[in-house]
Amino acid sequence: MNVNDAERIMRHAVSQGIFLEPEPGVIAHSAISQAIVNVPNTDAMMSNILDNMWTSAPRIVDAMAKWPGSEEPNETAFNIAHHTSATFFEELAKNEERARIFAGSMTWLQSAPPMRPSFAVEGYDWSVHKKMVDVGGSHGVIAREIVEKNPSMKIVVQDRPEVVECAPKDVVENVEWAAHDFFTEQPIKDADVYFLRWILHDFSDKYCIKILRALVPALKKGARIVLMEHILPEPGTISAYQQRLVLGFDMCMKELFNAKERTEKEWRALIRDTHDHLKVVDVYTPEGSQLGFIVTEWEG
Repeated sequence: MNVNDAERIMRHAVSQGIFLEPEPGVIAHSAISQAIVNVPNTDAMMSNILDNMWTSAPRIVDAMAKWPGSEEPNETAFNIAHHTSATFFEELAKNEERARIFAGSMTWLQSAPPMRPSFAVEGYDWSVHKKMVDVGGSHGVIAREIVEKNPSMKIVVQDRPEVVECAPKDVVENVEWAAHDFFTEQPIKDADVYFLRWILHDFSDKYCIKILRALVPALKKGARIVLMEHILPEPGTISAYQQRLVLGFDMCMKELFNAKERTEKEWRALIRDTHDHLKVVDVYTPEGSQLGFIVTEWEG
């Protein structure tokens, strides 16, 4: 690289707080650059932001003009920006490196204190249930912790076949894995609770209802569907920083998936539109958690 070009780029990075210049011509780490080097998956998160989110964001108005009110996942700002008719996840499936980076960025996000698994484990009383299905539960991190605290409980972790194939091979008592497409009818009919954590925010209302209705044939009287998602607060009830964060998530969902983050009112409407016999029994966010619980029960 040309020395003058390198100096210009580094000084610009210093001006943004990415590096420090303690004396002329000497570059040192800042807290930001140290995090990029030392905090696992920070580089993946930055790549996801730069390659997917920031490239798509300028085309969000174009997408809304081209496909007014669309709920389809392949009619988005991402589609216009990346010149594709495939959905975001279909594009990931075409490129192993891109998929690896996205997975790393999700790992980074979920390692943040407000997203830690303990909120899912301790924020709801799982002990009242004997069998749970963790729908879209990935590698079963949360299922393992729930069973550890509730050893008499049985959990089936469901996800796409390629995810299940990569699940940990060590045997965990009372936890098993099963391949399942959550848009199709739920095959496990005897569970007390079906848990979906951070799943529905990736989808528009149309597809969320399809996912939830696929669970309905499996529900026995009193069975629950427990969702753990962002619950957008009313303006002025949280700090300006927190408001920017959750609304930023909402815009990301729109530009990549035609999806959204939802208010409590919107979550209640979504459940009501799924089925008359599915009722919301509680909505709350544990203190310190970024995600809240929407607890529903089948009254059929």
